[in-house]
Amino acid sequence: MPILSLEKTNAAILEKFSRISEFEKRKIVFWYDSEQTAGEEDLHAIIQTLRQKGIKTLILGDNFYEIKKTLEHDDTESNYLVYSPKPERPFQENWLLDIQLYSERFENSRISDIKSEIGIEGYSLDNFLDKHKKFFANKRRVAAFKKFYEERWKEEDFIKGIFAVITGSTVPDEKEIVKNILLDSLSEEENKMWEDVTRYNLEEAFWKIAERNFGFYREHPTLGKLFLSFLITHIDRNSTLPLGSLLETYVNRKRQSNECEIFISGWMDNSKDSSLFDEYCRKLLLEEDKKLEKELTSILNKEKVECYLEVEAPDIFDKSIIRKIVATISKGGSDYDKYLEWIEARKTKHYYTEFREIYSALRYAIMLIRLSEEIEERDIPESSLNELFINYTTNYYLHDFYYRKFYSHYDKTSGKDILKNSIREKVEREYRSANEKLLMKWSSLIEARPDGRWGIELIGNQEDFFTNHVAKIIKRNDRDKVAVIISDAMRYEVASELKVLLNITTNGTVEMKTMAGCLPSYTRLGMASLLPHKKLEYRKDRVIVDGTDSDGLKNREKILTSYEKESIAFNFRDFRNLKSDEARELIKGKKVVYIYHNKIDETGDSKASEDEVFESAESAIRDIDEIVNRLGRSLNVNNIIITADHGFIYKRDNLESADIVETTGFDKEDILVTNKRFIITSQQTELPNTHRFMMTYPSDSGEQLYLYTPFADLRFKLPGGGRNFVHGGLSLQEIVIPVILYNHNRSTSDLDKKGIGHGKVGITTIGHIQKITSNPFKIRLLQTENVTDKREPLRCRIALYDNTGERVSDEKTIIADKTSDEPNERIFEAILTLGSNVKNGIYILKAIDEDIKAKYTDVLDMVVEVDILITDDF
Repeated sequence: MPILSLEKTNAAILEKFSRISEFEKRKIVFWYDSEQTAGEEDLHAIIQTLRQKGIKTLILGDNFYEIKKTLEHDDTESNYLVYSPKPERPFQENWLLDIQLYSERFENSRISDIKSEIGIEGYSLDNFLDKHKKFFANKRRVAAFKKFYEERWKEEDFIKGIFAVITGSTVPDEKEIVKNILLDSLSEEENKMWEDVTRYNLEEAFWKIAERNFGFYREHPTLGKLFLSFLITHIDRNSTLPLGSLLETYVNRKRQSNECEIFISGWMDNSKDSSLFDEYCRKLLLEEDKKLEKELTSILNKEKVECYLEVEAPDIFDKSIIRKIVATISKGGSDYDKYLEWIEARKTKHYYTEFREIYSALRYAIMLIRLSEEIEERDIPESSLNELFINYTTNYYLHDFYYRKFYSHYDKTSGKDILKNSIREKVEREYRSANEKLLMKWSSLIEARPDGRWGIELIGNQEDFFTNHVAKIIKRNDRDKVAVIISDAMRYEVASELKVLLNITTNGTVEMKTMAGCLPSYTRLGMASLLPHKKLEYRKDRVIVDGTDSDGLKNREKILTSYEKESIAFNFRDFRNLKSDEARELIKGKKVVYIYHNKIDETGDSKASEDEVFESAESAIRDIDEIVNRLGRSLNVNNIIITADHGFIYKRDNLESADIVETTGFDKEDILVTNKRFIITSQQTELPNTHRFMMTYPSDSGEQLYLYTPFADLRFKLPGGGRNFVHGGLSLQEIVIPVILYNHNRSTSDLDKKGIGHGKVGITTIGHIQKITSNPFKIRLLQTENVTDKREPLRCRIALYDNTGERVSDEKTIIADKTSDEPNERIFEAILTLGSNVKNGIYILKAIDEDIKAKYTDVLDMVVEVDILITDDF
């Protein structure tokens, strides 16, 4: 009970009577002392003080009629204090209400202090404040509440304000309040905010908020059931699944399902809170012996993927789609376009990131299987080495690319078991079968020239690299500098991915060419061939360039300077570790810069690490992209050539006996160099499944050397080293050598001058949407340009906003990545849901680039009108 200060109370009461307006003849002041701050002695003293000032006192009990008669009949001139030791009665029971309406109020209680502190005028909220005085008993909470308070507030606004304080909300918004409470915990026993909800008797008020905003109602509501209702309502809205009696009970009323969708969409897409959303989903599915998970899985197993392709959560839907693709392909299903469309549709969904590696592995597996079947189902039509070589660079190389990309993603996924015994095995079978057919065709076309040597008509040779590419740039302009990056074992399909990346990350123009590799396709000969030379020869197992040993960085630099004295050579690691000033100084005045990169071959040549070769290929691509950007942007090198000494062949599964060619027919004393893929010897013999060529490179002994290499991708039976990763032979993967010619442009204006489209593609609406007449509503979008080498895909988020910039709909992701020249093949659709607070009027349809480098710029911004027929519950 508050302690009464008699002196202050007398002064406060007298202050009330001192202020008489020109329209008043007297003052009547009511004092409902519900906390009984005035005892008998205090009240007697107050009455005496008032009497001395000519103010009369009436004690209110059950004598309403008597007091009413006194004030309105017996004495209409005197000033009166009407004191009641009890709370004010409700309006309908208060016989003195009409008098109170033109009278004053005096308060000497905590309620009056609260009202004074917050700035509440009048007495209509006294009962409410009294009911919730426990909440307002704390000054910190009152201060927090005061920040939200507005004069026009009614009781429901006060409730929202109290919830905003309890939940730490930024504004007294009911949806934010619900989310903040759910974010604390779905267990009422562990939820600290729910403790306050219970402490201040706000449970009923909270469930009314949930019902009003989201259509949620249960006889025995819980936070877990509320969250589950959002999840199941989302499933119901985005699928045509028969949910059954158990799940149907969790679907919130249709009228508020839009709000449920916006609520759950915003939560899933929130970078800060989405992980907790995922945790709740997993937790609820596992409750009660996985009852809910089993129910959902049972339903999904019976339905087509198209029935639930748009559902984002929980992750059961992604698992189901993955399982169905795997199972269908394993059973011989071949509707590959449909499977790829499913994967494409999931890219914009919440759980795609979690399953990205599995989806990507599946995607490349599907493309590999489809291409393998195309190769296997028909005769390979190419009739010459030249034709098959060229077609490998335009189409067949994808077979190796898909194989590598499958394993790159497969090796990264923690959930690879689902792919291991079905998709992976099928990938291995299909890759092996199609590759054997392709390479056997290649081997069948290989014939030694009349002089017994190797060659392909009309295809440039690796030996001519320096003359055809490096020297040409130097001769073109004395001031031109050229950098050559040689990546050991970077085969053509790896370089094709590097080319795509360079087009995205640089301002330069990129051109891809090829040359036929030397035989044997191994490092010593390949590296020597890329240097300027007149003559290559063998001294024992060394390759000599114009009399100089070509092994080692110093020797290679010596050979370079013998042709062009302003030359320099680096190991990649050493060059990367140089500071920009140091690197700039070292290459100052140099015309030729050779940089040797060795990551793929270094990894693959070791038996312990050969299965990591695809990971190294990915790393090599990143390394070279980094160094090209540095050379162009920081070191002023405009001309850069990227190539390789040789390629490689690799398969993941262990070899079978049929893959091995015996070498017992060779005399060891005549052998110069041996490798799983080639043997150089002075011995001339016949060996089954093997090509034999006369070596064009003389030996120090003067004897004619012969090169033996197995057909297709067979390996010689030799001890040591790995067998899965090999090179040195004549397969397309080993001897199709990439040459990437990069020319750096200083700025995008250089690209504009050359008429090269660059940047990202754009999007626009189709049909000039000006009016939205339904909720949800559909938008049709056109990708304005096709994706090209220099024009990147666009990933953006589209939603509706009001004129204050607040989002008023859910948000959908659009991935504009179409490469087709046909506009009809670059059309997308998005369905947006409006919030219930959206009124008819003018809004802004906006798409925002998701790329942080683009600083989230708007890529679409158009005014639209919302004009929806408003209907009531009927």
